[in-house]
Amino acid sequence: MCDTVGIKISSESPIAKCVSIIREIEPDLSISDIRTAIDNNEYVLSYDYTDEKGIKNIVKCYEELEKLGIKARLYELDNEECSIELIKNLDKMYDEISDDIDAEMEAEDNDDI
Repeated sequence: MCDTVGIKISSESPIAKCVSIIREIEPDLSISDIRTAIDNNEYVLSYDYTDEKGIKNIVKCYEELEKLGIKARLYELDNEECSIELIKNLDKMYDEISDDIDAEMEAEDNDDI
């Protein structure tokens, strides 16, 4: 998983609270899959490093877990632990790129008129 961003949750965390947050973000994940990932210290959520929606999901999940006092750890690329600030900066960068592309496309459309 060298090109991913992921989130792990301590096995001492309240599973029911974790499950409700994670399934809100990824409804297709089963309760048993989430429990197994937590128990085995695996990613409960992981996305490609370039997946803009996935990055937003990681930020949302982390912030929701944090509100409940649940300790989550974030990882990037070569399984290096990282901070929420790094992930938020990545999210912000993707938003800025998207805005720039939209502006360029709009300018091209206006040139065609």
